[in-house]
Amino acid sequence: MEEARVLVNCTPSFPLTLFSADVPPPPLPDAPERSGIRRAGSQLRVLVVDDEPLIATTVTAILNDSGFEAIHAFSAEDALVAARDFCPDVVLSDVLMPRMSGVDLGMRLRQELPGAYIILFSGQAATTELLRKARLDGYDFELLAKPIHPEELIVHLAALKLPRS
Repeated sequence: MEEARVLVNCTPSFPLTLFSADVPPPPLPDAPERSGIRRAGSQLRVLVVDDEPLIATTVTAILNDSGFEAIHAFSAEDALVAARDFCPDVVLSDVLMPRMSGVDLGMRLRQELPGAYIILFSGQAATTELLRKARLDGYDFELLAKPIHPEELIVHLAALKLPRS
């Protein structure tokens, strides 16, 4: 079995293009203060993963425009690489993707980036079996149904109470 790598000090190694926000979401109460990931007053970092580029780029643009710091990946494999550099606080991933599912991605990220909060989203009924298997292996992920209205997603992310690490 491949040994899991735990990331300790995450700092982005590339510049991010952000959109300005008219009104950023309120700061998260009890937001984590993980060294190298978020400091007081910093934006919540979100990695959006979807094999449909239009969905990934649109959600990323909406989040950036709403005061989050978001990037996207179009596959689970690309998301693993991006997560190592970006060190997201939240990973928002589609469940059904080619080669590696969002559930498998979530399990890998829990090992490599244990402080990241994983949210899966799907419009497919087939996700139930994948999530059941993950729960049997000790991984429990939040699931949002597609389509989700952008305002609902923003409110949901802003209300997350992430545990301190």
